[in-house]
Amino acid sequence: MNVHPYHSLEYVIISLLFFAGSSDLWEENVEGEWERKRRTFEHYDRLASIYDSLYGEEQSIKIGLALRNVKVGCDDLLLDIGCGTGILMEFVASMIKHYVGLDLADKTLKVAAERSRCLRVKSKVSLIRADADYLPFRDDSFSIIFALTLLQNIPEPNRTLTEILRVAKDKSQIVITGLKKSFTRKEFNELICNIWKDHIFLEAPGSKDFIAVIKVKDK
Repeated sequence: MNVHPYHSLEYVIISLLFFAGSSDLWEENVEGEWERKRRTFEHYDRLASIYDSLYGEEQSIKIGLALRNVKVGCDDLLLDIGCGTGILMEFVASMIKHYVGLDLADKTLKVAAERSRCLRVKSKVSLIRADADYLPFRDDSFSIIFALTLLQNIPEPNRTLTEILRVAKDKSQIVITGLKKSFTRKEFNELICNIWKDHIFLEAPGSKDFIAVIKVKDK
């Protein structure tokens, strides 16, 4: 298992927020990106206790549609980027080898930790506070990756998608969604095609998201 050393921990906080740089422009860009990310995770932290009641049904419909197009098995190591309160965990934790949820919002991760206890899947769950643009995992680590309702919150989505590709195994399956209010269908499709030429495009009736399912071939 390539998620060393986090896989045995219930809750790990990893701070990968700033990296040393030499130019003022670089530092200004990093500070600007971080400020946007900080506002985003603070927003979700404020919603942590009521997020499921506000968006749980909407997220569950999206997850159900995606999972009808993804093969999930007992040997799979699944990464949920922007996991929030861990709604996806309910659908997959009992079926896979290990679930790794990653988010910057501390309070939502605490809700996810409580969910793992209630579901009695705590031993199969790792929750990590880290930045989606700097994933703290080795190359080729995960057989399934989800990034639901994430890209609209990311300053440089192409960088995030490149990181997702890096940690995905050959023959892995990836599910990525984008809010329709943030992307046109063409914009979302082009964003995905910048990294993966072949993908399935899904839309549920009334869904607020575009959904892409990618089957990774040889990298």
